[in-house]
Amino acid sequence: MKKIAFFVICVGFPSLIFASASIQESDFIQRVINFVIFVAILWYFAFDSIKGIFVNRRNAISARLQEVQENLHKAKREKETAQKRLEESKEKAKNIVNAAKQEAYLLEQKYNDQIKKDIETLKYALESNIEFERRKITHEAVDELLNKLIQSDDVQLNKEDYVNIITKRIS
Repeated sequence: MKKIAFFVICVGFPSLIFASASIQESDFIQRVINFVIFVAILWYFAFDSIKGIFVNRRNAISARLQEVQENLHKAKREKETAQKRLEESKEKAKNIVNAAKQEAYLLEQKYNDQIKKDIETLKYALESNIEFERRKITHEAVDELLNKLIQSDDVQLNKEDYVNIITKRIS
């Protein structure tokens, strides 16, 4: 009621002050009465539908807000779950990397041992081959020298000398 009185004073008072004619000569009162009747009719017929529109709007906004909050909570839970899975994945990755490093170290040791054995085998084979080649060259040199001595008429050797040479050749 105070609002209506305040509205009437705010609208009517300036009109009365600034009006050039008196209130009896103007149609201000009729206009105010018409406006009040218009507002009353509007209130009577449209109040429930307008109120319903605003109530529905408020309910829709409330439902949408509730849905957004649920989605927010759901997103937070999913984020936490994803964060946990990320931490687990990081831990698994560390374990895999450590296992791979350990396996690489073991393979390196295995291959290093095998390479050392192969090197030792190659050294032994090389030394054996060198010794064999020395003996072969020595035998060839002795054979060549003996052949020259046998074929040569300049050198006279007796049987004992031949036996000594052959004995030395065999040993």
